[in-house]
Amino acid sequence: MKKRILLAPVILILLVQCTGLKEQKIIDAHRKSLEIALSFNTENYPWLMGTKYPQIAVWVTTGSGDHETVFVTQGAGRDKWMFADERPGALPVWSGIRPTKKGLEIDAVSGATPSGEVHTIRWEIPEKYEGKDLTVFIEANVSFDYNDYYSKAKSSPGYSDVNGQPSVVWRSAFRVDDNPVQMTPEIAGHGHVLGKNSAIDSDMTKITTAAELFNYINIAYHPGS
Repeated sequence: MKKRILLAPVILILLVQCTGLKEQKIIDAHRKSLEIALSFNTENYPWLMGTKYPQIAVWVTTGSGDHETVFVTQGAGRDKWMFADERPGALPVWSGIRPTKKGLEIDAVSGATPSGEVHTIRWEIPEKYEGKDLTVFIEANVSFDYNDYYSKAKSSPGYSDVNGQPSVVWRSAFRVDDNPVQMTPEIAGHGHVLGKNSAIDSDMTKITTAAELFNYINIAYHPGS
């Protein structure tokens, strides 16, 4: 009987580790904050072993060029990949503004790859952004989502091994003031399929299912009370 009692906590710990559960950050309701809800369109990223969810990065920029990462999945944030040392084509746009790997910034904003139907990211906005205009960027990419242009054929001009189609970037803008805002970001473009640069390419004519990784993206700015 004692063995059974002792076994239960161990199983619980293993379940938490295997599912990648992570405690949500506590947001002060009196402070200004941002809430981003991502609804996953899992039909667009099937995998041999079930469902392979996309790598995701969320960051904000100011008009003067300052930027801050809000959230990034651990694979891209820490460059930890299966069967590869690095994948520059995973989130190339975010990689252009990523915090230093040697600092604590990555650990503070990185989380396990989301799963399930909806994932919500919450961010308490630092006071330094008070009264400023912020642009929110969301970059997402899923492996093996090949199409006619970004195909499996090595002779294809869009060939990139495991990447398939490149990352897609959504964006929306708001002002950090006392007015609440609900936003639906629009697609700004895509990243370089091989990660050779961090530019956003606005030409989406060769992108198909990669533009439909989410059923919806809702962004809510809460001014606090």
